[in-house]
Amino acid sequence: MRQDAAAVVGPPGSRQLSLSVVIVVDRDVDRLAACLQALATAPRRGIDPEILVVDPDDSPAVREIAEAAGARILPATGSRGALFASGTKAATGEWLLLLRSGTVLERGWDATLVVFAHEERNRERGAVYSYRADSDDPGARCIERTVRFRNRWLGLPSGAQGLVIRRRFLTHLGGVPDLNRGEDLVLARRLGLGRLALFDVTARVRPVFGAWPALAGALRLLLFGLRVPPRWLQRLGD
Repeated sequence: MRQDAAAVVGPPGSRQLSLSVVIVVDRDVDRLAACLQALATAPRRGIDPEILVVDPDDSPAVREIAEAAGARILPATGSRGALFASGTKAATGEWLLLLRSGTVLERGWDATLVVFAHEERNRERGAVYSYRADSDDPGARCIERTVRFRNRWLGLPSGAQGLVIRRRFLTHLGGVPDLNRGEDLVLARRLGLGRLALFDVTARVRPVFGAWPALAGALRLLLFGLRVPPRWLQRLGD
């Protein structure tokens, strides 16, 4: 399941990778600038990026941040899954990177993505970045261990880890489900553990602390594993 990071991506002059980055603005809107800044290295790694920011609130502040980074704003409404679906339908790149605005990818994200995309067998696979809780709170390490367990043994990464996938393959899988929570779990189940790679490069995510979020998340995973319909789990945490 693991995909090693790479320092180089190929010979000079090789064909640029066509990538559409779809960012859905969520509760961590204050991290959008950092999310976008991390993507600025893409052209140096042989990536031709198209950056689409899907903002359900059509906020002037979000528009200003996005336009300063050269991103295109897409106003849309509906569930989080529907927002991602709107972005993927507007995307033109051969490959997709699905991100939440609170996710900040660390150095090397682009080289690793290019290596993954250039391997023929990965045209019908997906990949996520390793989870890193962006906090010094001791509880953050516990959250990281929980996510690692989800990744390695259950094949159910969090949507906060991003998703790299070929656009046509995502369409083949049925697109992003119209769910406000759990759209990431449904996509992971459609992929299956054997078709999901875990990158060494990390995605920094602001964790949610508290007994209820932890309990709700665990209960949602348990019920999902028991094949309870995802639409019934909408009220159980994020």
